[in-house]
Amino acid sequence: MGLPWEQLFSGSEKRLRGSAIRDLLAVAARPDVISFAGGLPAPELFPLDAVRESFDRVLTDDGAEALQYGATEGYEPLRVYLAEQAGSRGIHVGPENVLVTTGSQQALLLLSLVLVHPGKGVMIESPSYIGALQAFSLYGPRYHPVAMDDDGIVVDAARDVLAQPGVRIQLLYTVSTFQNPSGVTMTLPRREALLEAACRAGVPIVEDDPYGDLRYSGERIASFRALEGGEDSVYLGTFSKTLAPGLRLGFAIAPKQLIVKMGLAKQAADLHTDSVAQRALLDFCLHNDLAQHVAMLCDVYRERRDTMLAALDRYFPSGCRWTRPSGGLFTWVTLPEGMDATALLAEAVEQKVAFVPGESFFTDGSGANTLRLNFSHPQPAAIDAGIRRLGDLLRRRLPTAGGAFAATLAN
Repeated sequence: MGLPWEQLFSGSEKRLRGSAIRDLLAVAARPDVISFAGGLPAPELFPLDAVRESFDRVLTDDGAEALQYGATEGYEPLRVYLAEQAGSRGIHVGPENVLVTTGSQQALLLLSLVLVHPGKGVMIESPSYIGALQAFSLYGPRYHPVAMDDDGIVVDAARDVLAQPGVRIQLLYTVSTFQNPSGVTMTLPRREALLEAACRAGVPIVEDDPYGDLRYSGERIASFRALEGGEDSVYLGTFSKTLAPGLRLGFAIAPKQLIVKMGLAKQAADLHTDSVAQRALLDFCLHNDLAQHVAMLCDVYRERRDTMLAALDRYFPSGCRWTRPSGGLFTWVTLPEGMDATALLAEAVEQKVAFVPGESFFTDGSGANTLRLNFSHPQPAAIDAGIRRLGDLLRRRLPTAGGAFAATLAN
């Protein structure tokens, strides 16, 4: 006779956002399926030999100390390095402002623990990153989604939320550069205006920047933390997209008071991030040209992005729209009203191609006719073949897609 587990659960787990498409995406992981679903870097581009050499050096030269418990805030020389790198981008901080985390996902969870209150407001982009929604949802906030356009968050809409009587926003979360899922980048004027509005309202901005180095055209835009008045902003970074996600190494840059609180929360979570991996990461950065490696990634991913955009132009029917990102890993497709991307996924997997339906990126039940496509992981030939399969499937569905869909195509 088993324990009554349903009666023992705390209730917090009910706030976690499960995925109705998990089983379908498990099928999509098969090697015979062309998958645009994951936000995965290309594994053939991982610098295996250089990473192996870094781990070997760390274990040979400093193995006993590397295998011992470490500081919760992170390996001090790595924190110094991260602060110096931030300074080269206009973020002037010391190591006391840096917390090394087990991926930037852990930073989101720690921020949720110390900043998010049940029933209080969290302002998010609409659509927003699923991992952030999972982290915030554990603590029962009230979401205030704000519309986006091709220039990022619509600042007037954000001001309207901030001005609502009785609404207390605890934080404003944004993936401002090559946003997940949309691929959109917030312009500098929008960032400046949003920062001014947030500062006036006393709301900290949490800027998640996993993709900022993966730029294929145009110039880097200053982060919120680098802007005048941005000293109270939080900047999250990671090496998952530029080096390897399996290292699980990210970091947070924030005011010292917040870093202290996040450090206490991290102490309760895992004591510290992998000490060997932290030292190996620093060793890699000191013995290799990370900028050159990232430039190589950009060359490869630019070709794959261009292949996907050209294939969408060639194979998708009129009435569909998609973003044209200048970097990152994703493009975002909006199907005509009346289409259901989740239903489309079930048929697509039968044709051995997969994507992520967009509804999971919204907190208000919208987005049924949207989907996210990843272009960094598949090879160019697979990208063309997979988009052609999706285009063929969309065209076959046109007669049964409903009046709204047909009317959109007719316009």
